[in-house]
This record gives sequence, structure tokens and C-alpha cells, in this order.
Amino acid sequence: MISEFKKTGDILFLMGLVHYNSGNISTRVSDGIWITKTGKSLYNLRSKDIVKIGLERDIRWNASSSETPIHTEIYKKIPEAKAIIHSHSPYAVALSFLTEKIIPIDYESSLRFSKPIDILNIEYREWREKAHIDIPSYLEKSENPIVVARGHGVFTYGSNLFEGLERVCCLEFAAKILLEVNGGRGSRKT
Repeated sequence: MISEFKKTGDILFLMGLVHYNSGNISTRVSDGIWITKTGKSLYNLRSKDIVKIGLERDIRWNASSSETPIHTEIYKKIPEAKAIIHSHSPYAVALSFLTEKIIPIDYESSLRFSKPIDILNIEYREWREKAHIDIPSYLEKSENPIVVARGHGVFTYGSNLFEGLERVCCLEFAAKILLEVNGGRGSRKT
């Protein structure tokens, strides 16, 4: 398990999808979840940087990521979610200020995302009260296992961390291409 966390964290960091101590990842196991600790870099993760917690709040949550409530609510609402990635992908975040949906225009991303990726607008001052409700609820109802929180980052779930990583990376390339092709406007040319 630690090797999957380490490879995923290293790729996210080296691709610039998280900065030194941002982002978080988790996997579900039969009796809880393993999640990165708060403030830990995803680069060069070690076993001491990951904590096992239950789906209900207890003392172990004090060491876990600040986004733990979002992870646990996704796992509660979506049984097929076995792993979650939260990145701060810069191009996807930049695009989130310019559009309500990300609709890839490049071939590879269009194959990967048959439906537009929605942008959720959760005000910064309301993040702690609303994000752990709005993001899991959106993902539960959506046909897409990925969403962008405006100005904040990407949340996705999958059957394992590598599936989530593939989605995050593909979305970031799609967002970069959209911004480059459209001169920073972020939407398709008409």
C-alpha cells in the first residue's frame, strides 16, 4: 500500500499538481481508510506520513488531512469509491475562474471524459461548513467521478489511486490545452 501512495504522491508533486505540502490522498480498507496526514508533503511519502482512521470522527482524525471530512463522506455515499485524490492542479484551478464546465477539446482528454467536468462554487469563507457536504453530494449524483472546486482544486475517486491519478493528470492536460488554445479565455472558440 505505501508504494502506491508514494508513487501517486511523487507523480502529483513532480507534475506540479500539488505544491510541497498541499493535496491529499486516501484509500478505503475493510475497517476504515488510510489517508495522508495534515501538512505532509505528498512527495516521498513514508509510512509515518499516512494514518489509518475510521469513517466516524475520533481522536485519530486530529493527525489526518484537513480534507478528511470530504474523503469520509465520499466513501460513505459512494460504495465503489476505493481511493480518493485531491490535487491543486493549477491549470484546472485557473480554468475554474473562467467557466462553469471544463469541456476538453483535445483527442486524448475527449476520449477520457465523455461528459463535461463541472465546477462547484463553494465560497472560501464557507469551505469548512459546506465542502464536506457539497462535494460528496455532487459526486454521488453525477455520472462523473471527478469535479473541480472553483479556486481550490480537483477531487476524484476511483477503484485505486492510479485510476484517480490518471483522471487528475488528464484533466490538467485538458485544462492547459484549453487555456493555451483559447488565449486564456478557457472556453471553446465558436
